[in-house]
Amino acid sequence: YLIRKDNTMSKTKQWAWDTAEKVSDDIINSYVKGEIDFNNAKDKLSNVDNIELCGIDEYNVDEVLFTAKEDYWKKANAEGRSA
Repeated sequence: YLIRKDNTMSKTKQWAWDTAEKVSDDIINSYVKGEIDFNNAKDKLSNVDNIELCGIDEYNVDEVLFTAKEDYWKKANAEGRSA
């Protein structure tokens, strides 16, 4: 019974993690592409269920967004897609 319970808990946690990751990735991508502004992205990320499973919390959300935008532009510059 314990193995089955742990396996179910593990699957539930994995589902929660995957869902939070998908939603947070969508928000971050919208931000780096300029579809939403910083404050909107921060608010949306703060309201994602189980976001802490992705390593994002109220203390590092700014850094996550800044780093994502920086990485996006570095890649765009390397590919010659930006001025």
